[in-house]
Amino acid sequence: MDFTSDQPPEKPETPPEDTANVRNDSNLHLVIPQPRVMTGKRPYRANNRYGEPPPKKQAASIKVGGGFKWNLQALANAADSVECGGKSPVSALNELGVRVTYSVLRQGGPAHCPSFTMAVTVADMTFEGWGHSKREARAAAARACLAAFLARAGRVMPTNDKPQDFTADENLYSASEFQSMDTTTSETVSIPDMSNQIKNKQGNSSPAVTPSPGAALFGSHVGPTSHKSPINLLYENYPGLTFTCTFGDGSPLDSAQAPLQLAHSMRFKVVCQIKEQKFEGYGSSKKLAKLAAARSALAVLEERRVEPLAPHHPARTGFLHQTLADHIANIINEKFSDMMKLDVMHSKRKALAGIVITINNNMKDARVIAVTTGTKCVSGEHMSVRGRAVNDCHAEVAARRCLQRHLYAELLKYASQPDPRVPILESDLEPVAGGGYQLKPNRQVHLYISTAPCGDGRIFSPHEQHEPEPDRHPNRLARGQLRTKIESGEGTIPVKNSVNTVQTWDGVMQGERLLTMSCSDKVARWCVVGLQGALLSRVLRPVYLHSLVLGSLLHPHHMYRAICGRIEAFITSLPPPYRLQRPLLARAASTEARTPARAPTFSVCWCCTTPDPEVLNATTGKLENGQPSLLCKQSMFARWQHVVRRLPQLPQELDDVKAPAQLPSNLESLLYKEAKQMCPVYQVSTKSCGRVMTI
Repeated sequence: MDFTSDQPPEKPETPPEDTANVRNDSNLHLVIPQPRVMTGKRPYRANNRYGEPPPKKQAASIKVGGGFKWNLQALANAADSVECGGKSPVSALNELGVRVTYSVLRQGGPAHCPSFTMAVTVADMTFEGWGHSKREARAAAARACLAAFLARAGRVMPTNDKPQDFTADENLYSASEFQSMDTTTSETVSIPDMSNQIKNKQGNSSPAVTPSPGAALFGSHVGPTSHKSPINLLYENYPGLTFTCTFGDGSPLDSAQAPLQLAHSMRFKVVCQIKEQKFEGYGSSKKLAKLAAARSALAVLEERRVEPLAPHHPARTGFLHQTLADHIANIINEKFSDMMKLDVMHSKRKALAGIVITINNNMKDARVIAVTTGTKCVSGEHMSVRGRAVNDCHAEVAARRCLQRHLYAELLKYASQPDPRVPILESDLEPVAGGGYQLKPNRQVHLYISTAPCGDGRIFSPHEQHEPEPDRHPNRLARGQLRTKIESGEGTIPVKNSVNTVQTWDGVMQGERLLTMSCSDKVARWCVVGLQGALLSRVLRPVYLHSLVLGSLLHPHHMYRAICGRIEAFITSLPPPYRLQRPLLARAASTEARTPARAPTFSVCWCCTTPDPEVLNATTGKLENGQPSLLCKQSMFARWQHVVRRLPQLPQELDDVKAPAQLPSNLESLLYKEAKQMCPVYQVSTKSCGRVMTI
């Protein structure tokens, strides 16, 4: 630069922005850069050579459904807050910004320990949770939702500190929830279907309520409210009702001494009064009696069963109306309690049975025909050659013999009048054109048993009858078999070879086990040949059961198989008027409690033809004084000889067998077996049933 020139110096070039530290020299002209003015945009610092803005970092997310996404970091923070106890699962789920909906699916359990099942709906998916309160169930559902999404994101939700219900059939998480996933391949994670906890709704945002399994058994009117206690339903729908508890005989609870003659299952009585109507329930405890009264009230007021009184699997037979079933059970129990008031020692029983006859299924016209107890059979050394001992003293078998006494009494009414063909209005029987008699069409015979009959109808576990799916092995070898009762004991055992098993008198006397057909097998035979027996079949058409009411241990599948299901596919070409009868099934609301005590060795038998009951020694098959019972074969045969000669006979003709049209003149010399063979139609039906049951 020429410093001697008269021209001013030239302006230097604009220094770069980092010239702020240039030395302050008076000979230099320093130019300070002016700041840029940015309008409408926030200034940014370029981090590349071309001055372009940096790309945005995409946060990992999870597709929830319905177009929603959840940030994985927010989901992890929510899980951490739940893990450390800072937030509840419900609060953590609500703060994620997706709309959630809670609803109650099921409610049940006893009053002191209720159970709730709630569902939380997130977008188009539903998760369920269980707890002893609605709050616990809601928290469990929210925790299940968080755990399901975290599991697919590669993280397991911490387990709840509260103890889990390890008795449940379902797993806490499915196996698919713990499959590993490479999160580096994609930043967006989709949630697949999960069999246990996630249920796709397919456009329906409301949670799906599982239909009541009782609807398959009792009809579609059983809805989700059937999971509630009957007592809760009564309080909700009928305010102002009252429950009054007394002892089983009606005496107040503040009595000086409780009645001793009451049965264990009839110890307490509860009367539910709703306005002018009263409903009764019995039970071994106040709670069970109150529950039975509530069931009876709802069965009448709402014409529906609020809780399945039988297991959830449907059977092919029908069901008796619950109100009529409860009435049958009540009048039989009341008759037994009233009958044994003055005999406390013989009021003890383990099984109770009875027969009731109704007119057009009307409860007001129901009549108790027989009431019996007993669970024992005669000992082999006390068998009688002359038929003076009752071999089987089980309650239902004795009740059937009492019904036969009633039928003899009805036939005696016709035999005692001048013309036995003239109908009697008050009789349960009526003449048949062509000879013989039959039960009037408007009469129904109902059999009540306090528990399932021994044998095939009782081979099941009562605590496994509410499983969601039926038995996978319905034809296992332990089922559908002929069974025999254990001599001097209880229970039954299968017949090893029923075809070649021949019971001999001398073998039993020497110590061979006495074979007695189980009660389930006998009821199955009654469904084919009737209740009247071989002798009465000479003058009376078969009398079939209309219904079978049990006080406990009713499983429709097993009971149906035991009484008619195992033979219905093989019974063919039965001679008329015999057929396969399928009785209606029902379980009483006042259930019988299991009493693990030694069964008494006596049997109480009452029939409407006599005012006082008989007490039989089940071991000897006779009365306690050693006299023969009115139910023994000898007594029945003598009554048949007296009646049959005075009445017109039923036609006993078959294709290949023809019975004598007239009875022999000297009936006193006729043997019992010969009298039974005079009914060939009955014998053919019995043999056909026996062949089918031994298949």
